[in-house]
Amino acid sequence: MTDLGLAISIVVPAWRDDEPQLRGLLAELGDAAAVEVVVAAPADEMGAHDRLRAAYPRVRLFAPRGRASQMNAGAAVTRGDWLLFLHADSRLSHGWHAAIRSAARDERIIGGSYRLTLDSADWRARLIETGVRARVRLLGLPYGDHALFVRRDVFTALGGYRDLPLMEDVDLVLRLKRLGSLLNHELPVLRSARKWERDGWMYRSVQNVSFATLYLAGVPPAALARRYFQRRRIVVAMMTRAPRMSGKTRLAAYVPTAEHLALRTALFYDSLEVIRSVKDVDHVVLCEPAEGCEELRGIVGTETDELAQHDGDLGQRLHGGFADLFRLGAAAAVIVGSNVPHLPVRVVISAKRALEERGERVVLGPTADGGYYLVGLKSPHPELFSGIEWGTDQVLQQTMAQARRRHLKIQLLEPWYCIHQWPDLMCLEDESPDAAPLTRAWVRQTARATGG
Repeated sequence: MTDLGLAISIVVPAWRDDEPQLRGLLAELGDAAAVEVVVAAPADEMGAHDRLRAAYPRVRLFAPRGRASQMNAGAAVTRGDWLLFLHADSRLSHGWHAAIRSAARDERIIGGSYRLTLDSADWRARLIETGVRARVRLLGLPYGDHALFVRRDVFTALGGYRDLPLMEDVDLVLRLKRLGSLLNHELPVLRSARKWERDGWMYRSVQNVSFATLYLAGVPPAALARRYFQRRRIVVAMMTRAPRMSGKTRLAAYVPTAEHLALRTALFYDSLEVIRSVKDVDHVVLCEPAEGCEELRGIVGTETDELAQHDGDLGQRLHGGFADLFRLGAAAAVIVGSNVPHLPVRVVISAKRALEERGERVVLGPTADGGYYLVGLKSPHPELFSGIEWGTDQVLQQTMAQARRRHLKIQLLEPWYCIHQWPDLMCLEDESPDAAPLTRAWVRQTARATGG
């Protein structure tokens, strides 16, 4: 409870590059000790906030990545009767709670926002502020950077933010307006002008207006997100563990303990090269566990994105991986494992081409043991990963049966084999000389060192 008799919870969605701004924001909010503050950051970026978590125990982290999902996850663990969603690079004015107190007095008002101001002395900042005030006054359409606040019961009844890759704030405001009135308070919220200064004042402003106009005209948020974040339509992702984390337990039984890390590293780099060899797609590494993402981020560089895998069995992790990829705007996605470092690139390209065709479908790469080494989708289908006997020779058949029940077209790729045991590694000698070069070199070196 605040000193004003209102239970208010502040939810701050944040990313790794927000850490300096977030630190300043939490220092300012520290004076409002009675106000609950939750920072919702993706699990794969928790390493970037370690010092912040130590300094501010109130910071909590959530997966998956995506502004809407992060804000929903943050709201779910709060207790306040009112929710305030605040960007990490924004600052509330003194007496900010007055707006919420005014709204709480009127049952017709179910939410509201503050007046956007930019922390720049540039004349173009004043011009943008004038245009924003006109939009809010004429259309009643504040955006998320206005620091939206809403009654919890209304937010819950609406189902929170829709899981959109872009325009989730506009969508929420439009749905709120159908249920009641919004208070557009004149108290300012100070927003960093860093993105306008970085991208250009005119370019950033025109971009914001054009994307909002396209959304209101009916353009799908996923299509807008691809343009906004400069992403490609198709994503090729690899499920893996960070090399320094334990894994590959079946292989480990055949390998000297001192060689485990070297083998996992070779498998990782060779598998990564397979997906990176596919052109005109985005490349993503789905990492397990979440704390290993920081290590992978340093390995793969900026051209490949990293996302934390979800908890649970293989089916739950596959479903979560696809959900995250589609949430970020993908029109189609392919997921492979890190146990096929010798997979010909042509196979992944075939999966990509299949997903470029019209119509819903599931693309599967079958293995001789009854499973699959690759799966591709054009939209989320969680039922494909539910009720499957993972680790058995029934995985492929059960998955195909689920697809038929949903009337999904099934497209099978050429069969391949996964590297699970030592004999599988020895089979690499029969593959193309270009296949899995690091893993093959490791096998030869280990065989020599151990006398074959």
